[in-house]
Amino acid sequence: MATPFRLKRSAVTGKRPGLTDMQIGELAINFYDGHLFAERDTQGVGIGTTVALLTPWIENFGGGSIVYNGIVTATTYHGNQVIGTPAGGFKSGAFTISNTDHTKDSINELNFILGKLVPAAPDTLNGLGFSLQSTQGTAYLCQGFTPTNNTGDAAPIAGQGYTRNTDSTITSSYINDVGPGDNGTVVGNINGSSVGSITFDTNTNNGTNGGIQVADNKDASNSTRNSGIDAEFYQVYDVRFLNATSPDGYNKAQFTHGSANSNTVYWYEDPSTVGAPTISFSGVTTPPSSSHNVSYSSGIAHYTNNAANAFTYVATVTNASGDMYKYSNYKLINSDGSTTGFSNAGHKYFNNMLLGGSAGTHPPARNYAVGTGATTLISHTPNNIHNTITSNHFATFDVQTPYGNDNNNRVSFSTNVNIMGTSATTNQVDEDNIQITGTLGTGSGNAARVNAGATGDNPTPVQTTFNASATPVVYEAIVRGGTLRHDVTNYSTGYLPVGLDLSSGRTGNQYFQVLFTRTTVSEFNIVVTGSYAGCKVCLPENSSWTTGLSATNGWADMFTAYAGSGVPRNSDPGCAQEGVMNGGSGTFKCVFGTESSSNGNGKILVRFKLTSGQSITNIKFSPT
Repeated sequence: MATPFRLKRSAVTGKRPGLTDMQIGELAINFYDGHLFAERDTQGVGIGTTVALLTPWIENFGGGSIVYNGIVTATTYHGNQVIGTPAGGFKSGAFTISNTDHTKDSINELNFILGKLVPAAPDTLNGLGFSLQSTQGTAYLCQGFTPTNNTGDAAPIAGQGYTRNTDSTITSSYINDVGPGDNGTVVGNINGSSVGSITFDTNTNNGTNGGIQVADNKDASNSTRNSGIDAEFYQVYDVRFLNATSPDGYNKAQFTHGSANSNTVYWYEDPSTVGAPTISFSGVTTPPSSSHNVSYSSGIAHYTNNAANAFTYVATVTNASGDMYKYSNYKLINSDGSTTGFSNAGHKYFNNMLLGGSAGTHPPARNYAVGTGATTLISHTPNNIHNTITSNHFATFDVQTPYGNDNNNRVSFSTNVNIMGTSATTNQVDEDNIQITGTLGTGSGNAARVNAGATGDNPTPVQTTFNASATPVVYEAIVRGGTLRHDVTNYSTGYLPVGLDLSSGRTGNQYFQVLFTRTTVSEFNIVVTGSYAGCKVCLPENSSWTTGLSATNGWADMFTAYAGSGVPRNSDPGCAQEGVMNGGSGTFKCVFGTESSSNGNGKILVRFKLTSGQSITNIKFSPT
């Protein structure tokens, strides 16, 4: 049956009914306190177990306020609570407060002010870059196949360069001193999938999870990226990939932390199994004698620096590429340059190679020249020099691919090669062009070789033109490859171009005689580099001179000192002043005494004597 409704009352202050005083549905009023009570059903078995105060406040009569006993709680408050006046009144501070201000507005202002005092947060990893470590550098993708694309992004392109990796794992550099290092989770993603994550709290969270590693998790005041952050506000950390799995093909990696994303790094995991490249050479084809271009010195044929004198051979390269190749410009064979004797054949590129009768392509095909080598023709022409090349004739070559190197390879060739360039030389012995430096007497032109005339140290002087292309007589010294030498060489074997056999009848003294024409010369310097056995000087068209030296057919001796006065003569044939020639290198002064070359039509002869093993690399004449 329903509980009858009853109203009970009391006028005693603080009087509160007990459980026995009331039934469900009854109300009790304390008229003194202004409180209303009811018995509360606590969902036991229909029996009330407590008496509830329905009016837990006391009205401040006439004061416009209500006083609550105990603690008032609310999940959300939407009112405009007036802040009131604190005990002791308001104090001065960051902003002015009135007793009519609302608490929510004051809290908002306080937060604004405090925000200005809080240091800026450290950088996040957003937009920051990192790099892969211990990779194989940059290589370029071959054409003719479809590489695996694990990224979900645009596929890799043939001819483009990519970071190359080969060990199926990646380790990166750290991204240093980023935040927040005290909340959230940093995730390492490869190809869009997590390979490891670490969640932060206010503790130190260094460690490794899966394929990422966090280190140096610390207070942001110790950051080197963002200096000046006060202690105990924020934390920062370092993060990297560590031995994360790298599948074959094209891949990408990125870090995320909340809404922050690092830059993305791409690479190519190269599964190629091709071996290191090799380079080999055929034999050398020499210029055919029917079409070569030669010049002569002392009767010895020399190659000129002419295209007709090309030395050629074939280079073969195996294992030129796998999935990738090395150089962006498609270079396969690197030439190390020219040598002393021969030109630089230049680099060779994939399209310079032949395989199966077809030229290579740019970019090259995958696994190019694997199993069967690709070939190219190498050609060298003589340089513009005067020399005999006896070793290391041609350039060395290197082949480098992402899969290995084969460096410093040179074709084998041991034949001596005589070369005489187009340009006359004055830093060596050029029998057509013995240099006269400075202003020596009156006249022009350099000295040139003339016939020695006869054997012996003092033959009758002659001035006849020397024929460089004719077979020299046995007493004529030889200028070969820019060097004057006592020569008994057989040039018909072991030398190119094939030349004369000078091995017979030439063991005696050999001579080199030059003529120059300058008037008003009474003294000059002979500058010589090398070794020799004698040097004589003559004014062949000066009868007074030749008469005074009749015992030597007009030859004065540079190995003998000048007498100090007059003109060299039979009794004193020396013409060396300030030191005699000694068969070695130096600058030596020749004097005519009171005589002048003007009295002999300006003709001056100089005659060198060479014995076995002697040679001269340079001769010059100069004013004293």
